[in-house]
Amino acid sequence: MNSQPFWIDRQQDLDTWVNHAEAAPWLGVDTEFERVRTFFPRFCLLQMSTPEKAVCIDPLADLDWDAVRKLFTQTRPMKIFHAARQDLEVLHHYLSVLPANVFDTQIAGALCGHGEQVGYAYLVKEICGISLPKAFTRTPWCRRPLSEEEIQYALDDVHYLGTLYETLSAELQDRGRASWQSDDCAALVSDQALQKAQRAPIHRVMRACAGMDDASQSVAVALAKWREDLAREKDRPREWLLSTDVVVELARARPQNLQALAAVPGLEKSTLKRQGEELLAVIRASESPASDFTPMPRPIRPDAALKALGNALWKHLKEACEHEGIPTSAVARRDEIRALAAGERHNLRILNGWRRVFVGESLLALTSQANTSRP
Repeated sequence: MNSQPFWIDRQQDLDTWVNHAEAAPWLGVDTEFERVRTFFPRFCLLQMSTPEKAVCIDPLADLDWDAVRKLFTQTRPMKIFHAARQDLEVLHHYLSVLPANVFDTQIAGALCGHGEQVGYAYLVKEICGISLPKAFTRTPWCRRPLSEEEIQYALDDVHYLGTLYETLSAELQDRGRASWQSDDCAALVSDQALQKAQRAPIHRVMRACAGMDDASQSVAVALAKWREDLAREKDRPREWLLSTDVVVELARARPQNLQALAAVPGLEKSTLKRQGEELLAVIRASESPASDFTPMPRPIRPDAALKALGNALWKHLKEACEHEGIPTSAVARRDEIRALAAGERHNLRILNGWRRVFVGESLLALTSQANTSRP
């Protein structure tokens, strides 16, 4: 295996690598991509490692990726990532796969007390005692040829994943949190996670318009969906085509003609010229909310009792996390706790899986006690 090149851009070398990787106990994985002028990330480099070797595979070369797809979808070897979400998006878009049996060292680092959204270089320094260089963080990875130093930098991104995995796995086992890690990593590669990521831009628009009437919210959702479709079709960043601020203004004003449309703050003249009539058509068609449209609930100003309950629940969560040495963000966000205090019981992470056992049940008990004691 040591005789194989660490830069792979030939089919024979790729096939040899996959045969080796299939027999490995784990597989470190990272991607390099560019996403500046495009909607979809440009896949520039795939790095993989086993206990014996690390390689860079060139997605710009003429390669058959079927064997790599099969490798990713097999249960073994374990696929190790750090902060996997964007890597998974790239692999899903370009290879149409979501890897099976994933271990995310960032998630594991948080559950082992190494901090919130801990970086790869930090963990390598903490666990391996090695300081990684930062000189090539802004490398244009789709440029060819890459320098030897740039390739080595990319290889370093997977070289230490195996050591991190073995160390953090042992820590998780000692702390009784191995199932926490496996649950959260399984959620990363679920269809629900993929759908949630795809809906996220539309949900951001909906949250920004939560205080509007139903007709305006319906317009906002229709415009957000139109923008998303156009961004995909043209492969351009959605904000370049129509900023979220402009979507909100359009939903608020609901212009009915080109003159009113031109008066909307922030709308580019070029957008007005190219897509003005199309925007008006979307607005007109969506002012009567469709039967499958569910408006966001109006923001409710919490009274003193609800504020106090939310603060008490957050304090309880923080104390539980501090006692166990894990960041609160690994368990719940502040808005989830506010929703719990307000009576929400569905679609809250804190009430599912290990989080419910860890602290969710006690938070529910506190909520019940507070509601019982209200006059």
